[in-house]
Amino acid sequence: MKNTSHTAIIGAGISGLSVAHALNKQHRSFHLFESGANMGGALQTTQKDGYLAEHGPNSILLKDKRVAALFDAVGLSETKMLASEIAKKRYIVHDGKPHAMPSSPLGMLRTPLFSPLGKLRFALEPFIGKYQGHTQGKGEESFASFVRRRLGPDMLASAAGPFVSGIYAGNPEKLSVRHAFPRLWNLEHHYGSFIIGALALQFGRGKNPHRFAPTEMLSFPDGMHTLPKAISQHLPASSMSCKTHIQSITRTDDALWCVQWLDATGETHTQHFQHLVLAVPHHKLPELPLPRALQQELLPISRIESPPVTSLVLGFRRKDVPHPLDGFGMLIKQSEKSPLLGVLFSSSMFEGRAPKDHVTLTCMMGGSIHPEYAENDDATVLAELHRLLGISADPTFRHRSAWEHAIPQYGLDYQTSLDAMESAEKNNPGLHLAGNYRGGISVGDCIVTALELGGELAAV
Repeated sequence: MKNTSHTAIIGAGISGLSVAHALNKQHRSFHLFESGANMGGALQTTQKDGYLAEHGPNSILLKDKRVAALFDAVGLSETKMLASEIAKKRYIVHDGKPHAMPSSPLGMLRTPLFSPLGKLRFALEPFIGKYQGHTQGKGEESFASFVRRRLGPDMLASAAGPFVSGIYAGNPEKLSVRHAFPRLWNLEHHYGSFIIGALALQFGRGKNPHRFAPTEMLSFPDGMHTLPKAISQHLPASSMSCKTHIQSITRTDDALWCVQWLDATGETHTQHFQHLVLAVPHHKLPELPLPRALQQELLPISRIESPPVTSLVLGFRRKDVPHPLDGFGMLIKQSEKSPLLGVLFSSSMFEGRAPKDHVTLTCMMGGSIHPEYAENDDATVLAELHRLLGISADPTFRHRSAWEHAIPQYGLDYQTSLDAMESAEKNNPGLHLAGNYRGGISVGDCIVTALELGGELAAV
């Protein structure tokens, strides 16, 4: 008799772990495979000499009750840290100086970030008609086109463009507004205006029953790796394997998936599964020993653009940083021609990110527009920090994380990739694809999408 389990999950990033959590909650058998030594994917944290450096995401935006329920289940509800109040303040670099984004109508009138004409154009948003390009054969609308059409070029250059760089490290001209920013697209599609739509949602019309209001930005005292660590600790140890090498994945005549692998000791194992969840990064799909026909079906997915991004975390003595660092961080307009995408004021966001009388800055570089900037050396970064924040001292801490394929870009051709995903799953019963290339790139989106998938699988 075959050794059969319910689900094989390949990849123990936050998506794979969340699928496993949902299955375990419903007492479904699974095996979670990870090629690396640690679970958690990009959610890794380094602590040294009182500093804390995140390798990937620095926080999670808690906006869904299902994510909160996961925190409860793995014992994180009492240990989570909310971002400080000043983290609500965001800076945009304009004419070589960080300027706070306006947070009120009066602030909007006073800010130098937008011209008088740009401010007037923003006020006209409720009167702008819906996108009609799809009826004229133009297809997907880019995020840049959407913002220019609804808010004007000023808003794109001075706010929306920098925020796209901060979220996707992407090019607003090449990102699909429908896929990359579905909430904005839906507000226009359903309400004709995202200002009117946002007001309607605030007063309860069409409200998502899972959504928190207001949302909370949070992390943990020991950093973001706390999250995958807690999830894995609440899963059966016998159902997880790190340092594994998958030797083959085949489809049997009786519609099962046969996985053969080497464990950390070099011992060979073989097991059959009803379901196969591929939760590795999309660019890693070609490396899996899948049937040849399936590999061909997955090629459009593996080719989704994902530019390089580097995170350089630097520590400084507080007295050596003239800027108050009273905010989340600063994003930088393309017109500034900066070698940085932006800088997070990490120690201002959360406690415990730097020793007493010191601060931590997380400098982001690379992305779709200037992928070569991911190779910037420390001297280039320090020179830019001197220009923008007045820092002239040497850092007291340094940690560099480089991601060759960082963030999937939901581009104008993204629908082709979605179609390929659905086709592959339809043609290969029991196959399921999960990751930040589907359903949203944020940590919270990945968790929600994976929990939904796990729940669906548990019901089969």
